[in-house]
Amino acid sequence: MKRHNIESVLGFLDAVRRRDREAATACLHREIVWQGIAPELVCRTPDDVLDVFFDRRDRDIDIDRLELVGTESGAVFAFHRPGTWELAGIEVRGAIYHAAAIEDGRIMRIEDHLDRDEALKAVGA
Repeated sequence: MKRHNIESVLGFLDAVRRRDREAATACLHREIVWQGIAPELVCRTPDDVLDVFFDRRDRDIDIDRLELVGTESGAVFAFHRPGTWELAGIEVRGAIYHAAAIEDGRIMRIEDHLDRDEALKAVGA
């Protein structure tokens, strides 16, 4: 199951990379919720989620590496970048860890964390 969850996230990220909105939408549950690191950072539809991912993809943000860890119930992925930056008044160092709950190959929920271990716990690691 871990491998399938990794492949689900890779499929989603590849669709975003290619700007294939239809393929990216197919990777998301229709009732997806993405909770960011601040309470006001929330997306409640596939279109909202994709708007954020495509916007960030279109920015020229320097990324050092991609981290992707599969678990039995989901995966954690993070885009590591140098230095610190601010998001919604919160200082971020290096990466935001996206804990993705996956069911039947579709991402159902994404919950953001500043701590890798917290993100892994959120998806059952």
